[in-house]
Amino acid sequence: MNTCPVYRRSGGHSYNATVPGPIGSVLNPASDDKKYKSLPYACNLCGSCTDVCPVKIPLHHQLLAWRHEFGKRRILGLDKTIPMKAASWLFQHPRIFAAVGSVGKLALRTLPRFMVINRFNAWSRDREMPPAPKESFAQWFEKNRGAK
Repeated sequence: MNTCPVYRRSGGHSYNATVPGPIGSVLNPASDDKKYKSLPYACNLCGSCTDVCPVKIPLHHQLLAWRHEFGKRRILGLDKTIPMKAASWLFQHPRIFAAVGSVGKLALRTLPRFMVINRFNAWSRDREMPPAPKESFAQWFEKNRGAK
């Protein structure tokens, strides 16, 4: 469980399930797919859980299979499907993605705190927003490891 970057940040109670962590994200939907439909989407599919699993269960592949199954059966609501389609489109357009990232970073630095963290933003109810980085990963990479 503790190798998972998502689980390390969120902890077991956020799973609302008997079995927490990556293995719980695979097992719990098998018992009640409607109740635990969001668990396979809590994973970033980094494969860390698969790497450290002592019995070599391919957990990240199973989580991807759950995602496919839920999509096929149309179990997910619009609150999941619309943002996922929007993100998919955005990731396919690198220049627009970079522009949106720059605007987002600027907004995090300049907007008053109450406009970002408020009762209407469900994410911020239980979390603290970290400060925006001074430079993006792409900028850092270009400066430190880019073409020389």
